[in-house]
Amino acid sequence: MKLRFTICAGLFMCAFYSCSQTESSVENHVSEHQAEVVSEKKDKEIHVLPDSFERTSIVTRLAQKLERQEPRVIQVFVPLCDNDHQGIVPVNSSLGNGLNLRTNLYWGAGYGVYTHFKRSSDWQKQSDTVYPKTNTVLQRVCFKHATSNTYLVMDAYRGDRMVACLTDYFHTLSGERIDSVNHSKGILKLGSNVDLVVFNGHNGLMDELVEAPYNQDSIPKDAVAIACASHYYFAPKLQRAGGYPLLLTTNLLAPEAYVLHAVLDAWILDKSPREIRKAAGLGYHNVQKCGLRGATNLFRTGW
Repeated sequence: MKLRFTICAGLFMCAFYSCSQTESSVENHVSEHQAEVVSEKKDKEIHVLPDSFERTSIVTRLAQKLERQEPRVIQVFVPLCDNDHQGIVPVNSSLGNGLNLRTNLYWGAGYGVYTHFKRSSDWQKQSDTVYPKTNTVLQRVCFKHATSNTYLVMDAYRGDRMVACLTDYFHTLSGERIDSVNHSKGILKLGSNVDLVVFNGHNGLMDELVEAPYNQDSIPKDAVAIACASHYYFAPKLQRAGGYPLLLTTNLLAPEAYVLHAVLDAWILDKSPREIRKAAGLGYHNVQKCGLRGATNLFRTGW
């Protein structure tokens, strides 16, 4: 309990000191984006989606995959917590070691996503690859859901490679990134084949300027960003890249695995965005004991 309080306090101080962008400045940024003239390279096809586009085509695509018995694909981008290279109040040295997969707060610790899903009976591990510490991605793991044709791919990025993590997140949403993963039954295509794209960790957009590309595959995807105050930072970039804001956050929180698990459970059951938001709030409250209403208000769906 003491450790959790320390982490939450650290996250609060992190956001307080590093967040210099006010709500009005965010609104100005959105207005500038809406008036922006598209000037991309001529050899790339781009798709300027309507502002505040709806989720209709995403729902249709998911239903078609289900009808054709094609796998639904989730990809999660996790920048390892890093005391030295992220704008956070330092946590315990082992939790905040951005090169230590085993003890990192967002990956190998008790509430880290790798530890959590590895222990869950809802997910069955298909492949698990650890890379040299010189790599940008230190580990990639692939799970299959126990009762549905759904695959979950999670990538752990070095804590000092936040820009690369955010760039890959947005480029996956835009359809520009080509990727695949080997698993027990063959090769699973990622990129445009991903249906739900998740960022989980410290809100690096508080520290770094990362531009999102315009959508290039004309395939909107569900997008989630479990990070402090992510709506104000991520929403304008999601519209450009083609990500529907299925779940973003409104304030400071601990971006730990129980929220992600609750969101995935609801998404796999084809719950509505409103129901997914409620599931996230319940998952957060069950661990943090902060009140269901307050926990639910930490999350937001839609534009």
